[in-house]
Amino acid sequence: MTTKRTIRIQTHTGIKSLKLEIDFDSEDIDEITQMTIKTHYQGKEIIAFGSRYPFEDAFANLQNKLPESVTLTGCVTCRHGNLCPVGNYPNELYCTKDVSINCKSDLYFYTENEGECKKRSRQFTDYCDDFKKQEESVFTYNDYLYYLSDKSR
Repeated sequence: MTTKRTIRIQTHTGIKSLKLEIDFDSEDIDEITQMTIKTHYQGKEIIAFGSRYPFEDAFANLQNKLPESVTLTGCVTCRHGNLCPVGNYPNELYCTKDVSINCKSDLYFYTENEGECKKRSRQFTDYCDDFKKQEESVFTYNDYLYYLSDKSR
């Protein structure tokens, strides 16, 4: 299964868009074990991989392959981009920019209530003006920062 997406990036010259081709190793959502992200930046092809469902690791791998002056600024890298505590689909998270989330259990209402779920559902590459970079000191139920620190991948 292949999808095309665009993610915003911050560079030393401002905000830009980066075109992504995202491939999954299966058409069956229950059988997916790997995500591959392909893009081009400054004339070079970059290929990033993820194998940890729901694949924040692929975006961390992409970030680690970009120049240090480039920062991914999609929902997957935002402190408000939280996963669902009872299970996710690839490329899905929930925006909690208007509520305080201090632990995993704080997310249950926002991800299990049908109206809240519909209102907050986002894709990893989405972006809004309330973007805030993830930080170790602010709880986000999302493993992007964990995978970002693993530079061996």
